[in-house]
Parts: sequence; C-alpha cells; structure tokens
Amino acid sequence: MPTHDSHTAERHPLLAAQEGIWTGQQLDPDSPAYNTAEYVHIHGPVDAAAFHAALHHVVAETEALNVAYVVDDQGRPRETVAPAGDWRLYTADLTAEPDPHAAALAWMDQDMARPVDLARGPVFGHALLRIAPREYLWYHRVHHIALDGFGLSLVARRVAQVYTALTAGEPVGESGFGTLASVRDEERAYRESARFTKDRAYWTDRYADRPPVATPAGRSALPSRTFHRRVVDLHAAQTETLRAVARDLKVTWSEVLLAVTAAQLHHATGTPEIVLSLPAMGRLGSVSLRVPCMVRNILPLRVTVTASDTLRDLAARISRELRAGLPHQRYRYEQLRRDLRLVGGQRRLSGPGVNIMPFEYDLRFAGCRSTVHNVSAGPVDDLSVNVYDRSEGAGLRIAVDANPDLYTKEDVAALQEGLLALLSEAVAAPDRPLGELRAHEAVDVAVLDGGPLPGPARPVLGLIADHAARRIGRRRARRPQHHVLAAVRLGT
Repeated sequence: MPTHDSHTAERHPLLAAQEGIWTGQQLDPDSPAYNTAEYVHIHGPVDAAAFHAALHHVVAETEALNVAYVVDDQGRPRETVAPAGDWRLYTADLTAEPDPHAAALAWMDQDMARPVDLARGPVFGHALLRIAPREYLWYHRVHHIALDGFGLSLVARRVAQVYTALTAGEPVGESGFGTLASVRDEERAYRESARFTKDRAYWTDRYADRPPVATPAGRSALPSRTFHRRVVDLHAAQTETLRAVARDLKVTWSEVLLAVTAAQLHHATGTPEIVLSLPAMGRLGSVSLRVPCMVRNILPLRVTVTASDTLRDLAARISRELRAGLPHQRYRYEQLRRDLRLVGGQRRLSGPGVNIMPFEYDLRFAGCRSTVHNVSAGPVDDLSVNVYDRSEGAGLRIAVDANPDLYTKEDVAALQEGLLALLSEAVAAPDRPLGELRAHEAVDVAVLDGGPLPGPARPVLGLIADHAARRIGRRRARRPQHHVLAAVRLGT
C-alpha cells in the first residue's frame, strides 16, 4: 500500500476526463467495471528478475501510477501524490496446468473482479505468467481514472524499452514522459480560451435538437460490472484489402467500419438517424501526447442512413461529419451533456460506440516478439465495437462488448455476425445499396473466447478476397492510385 499523509500532501483538481470516471465509480464504489487491462504474449524466454526491476523502474517514473484520490472538505475529488511503495509483481508458472493459457485467463478474470480503493491504491497491478517453457503473458491492469488506452500503450512501450536495456546491461535512459502538471495547465488554458467558446458553439449547435438515440436493445441501463465479449480476427490479407477499398473510396478504413456499423444499426433499429459514440484520444497537438494519463474524450457522431445508401455514399457522409467535428474534439462530452440538459434519467446524447485503437504495439522484449491482447477497455453502457490495429503485421481484431443487462450472449453473436456479414458484402460491392446487402447466412468467422483457437483461424471476409480485390485491380489498371488519407486518430 502507498504511504502518504492525505492531510499534508499537495492536492490537485482532477482532469476533466477523470471527473466523470470518479462520479461513475462513486455510484457503485465496489464495482470493478473501471478496471482496464491488457496482456502481452511474449514469444520467448523472460528474465523474471529483470522484468520485475523494469516494472518497478517504469512505475516509479509514471506519475499517474503514484497517486490517490481523496475528497476535500467541500466534497470535491482531488488527486494527491501517493508513492506506490513496495508493491509486488505476481508471478506464476502454469506450465503444469492442463491448459496453461486458459488457466492464465482465469486468473486474470479473478484479478479483474477486484475493486480498487482509489483513496488508498495502488491503482494498478502486474503479473508475469509462464504458459510454456519459452512463452510468458505479462498482464497489466489499471483503473481507468489513471490511464486511458493510449496512456497504457506509453507505459507498455517504456517497460519493453527498460527491460531490453537491463538485460543487455545498458543504461535505461530517460523516459521522455511529460508531467501531469503540464496537462493540467494546458487544460486550464483551454477552458479560458476563445477556442473553448468556439468548440462549445459548434457542438451545442449541432445537437441543439437533441436527436433521439437508437439502440438495438430499445432501452438503456446503468453500466454493468461485467460485459459479454465476442472477438474475431481479420486475416492480414483481408485487412489489407479493406484498406485498399477504403483508399479506392477516398476515405479511411476506420470510416468504412463506422459506415458499416451505422448501416447495421439502421437495419436493427429502423431509425433514419444513428448517433454513435466515438472514444477519441484527444492528444494530437497536445502536451499529453507524451504523458501517461487519462484524457480520453467521447465524440458523438450523428449520421442519416437510408436503405438506398451505398457504402460509398455513407462512408463519404461519415467522413464529412468527422472532419467537421474533429477540430472541436477537445470539448468535453460530459460538459456537452450538461449544456444540452441531457444528464440523469434516460437522457442520452449518443448510442452504441465504435472504439478505433490504432496504437503501435510492436513491442520487443530483449529481441523477443510479442502480441498484445485487450482484456477490458472499461465499463460498457450499451454496445461497443472495439477495433484494434496493433501494427504487429497481423490483421485487425474486432471485439464486440455488450452490457449483459441489455443483451444476451446470443444477441451479441447475432449482432457481430450481422456486422461482419454486412462488412463483407459492402466492401465487395461498395456501389450497391446497403439495404440490399442483408446477409442471409452467418458469416464464416474465427471466434475467439479469450483462449487459443481449437484449430486454424478461418476467413472472415471471404467475399473481399475473391471479389473486391479483382474489382480494385481492374480500377487501378484504368486510373492512377489515390493518395492514402491519414487515419482518424480515435481510441480509448
């Protein structure tokens, strides 16, 4: 446990992104829903002592992992310095288990179910689990109030860097991390700026009519302590074809996925307008680009959808909406809800989420390659489509999370299969009306339930490979290739 005197330690106001998480946690103090975690599968031997030293070094230099959260005499939450102290890396050799990987995931599930005491900490936990003679899983968990997805990636990259240096007997060098104070100062300056006023005007005008929010569940619920998850992997070749189709449409691949998700929700709800929730990292051009912390925002994305829309039509419409809203992404989602009087009860500003996480995670540990797997991205209000682009040479990973108070596991399976089927057909025929591309059979997918697949992964987007690639090849032969547009920088 950290040792600190909460009465004398310097206290700081929470960042805007932290305030909503603090409030949500207070509604259910014993809930573990705000625990977020990933595990890194290290393909090679690991020096446990060096790894332990690397973790302690990185934790000590990461301010956000050495804090506690207290309440002042006026009831306002405050962040105070609280050194993590003598925390320990949990280690276990699971190679004698009948299924070591499954045993590791079961241990992670138990750890994720433990609530965090924000007033005492620590807000994180680490484990190194051996699942084969030369294979390890490094599990790292942190409360979402301390780090968002990008912050977690900064810490993971630094751990790989320090571990590699220690095993080679080389100096670890400086972290390059910025300070939490710089992020607080920047946020304070933004709130007092003309840009803040301009951003508020944009969002309050765009949502002045407070559009109804459609969801397949047809109702809302409080965030649950757990969630249903269903995961599929797209093969590298299929992912590259998806990117090629996006280039052909002069949009990004993430905008293609947003368009297909909006079309699928339109199919499921029959509503003419879909309002998505888009987590945005909000770090470009900010000092927080090199600070492990929590600054993630949510962007509401409203788009009209009709059965006659093609993928080309809908992706272009979404692209225009994104380009209009992204310059104003610093304005807080929570503040916009207050501005529009959409706080409390059944009032909602946006619906199901699409979380694009394009963080580079090609980590090497003393030369050993690794792959990263998300365990939880935080609480799920309704439905969330999480897309991971880890730049590891593999394809995209698509995880659909759902609130169990609103959806059954069978509902999640049907939603995901419908989404993948529509994605397959839409990419294969981007100029056909999406309303005509309703899948009649379940798509052939590789479904992951957290453990290894029972056999080789099977194709998800067969139609992409055998149809769309040939169509693109013919188009490229007729005209010059389009320039690649920059990816939309979204993420938890």
